[in-house]
Amino acid sequence: MNKGELLDAVAEKANVIKKQAEAVVTAAFDMIQATVAAGDKVVG
Repeated sequence: MNKGELLDAVAEKANVIKKQAEAVVTAAFDMIQATVAAGDKVVG
């Protein structure tokens, strides 16, 4: 799955437009990267 496919899937699942899904996915990835870079774990 590439980023475009991920955004399409998130937009459909969340019932939002692709641009809104992109903002949320980008923010989530940024937060995950910052957490890992700080040496912390990301758990789900």
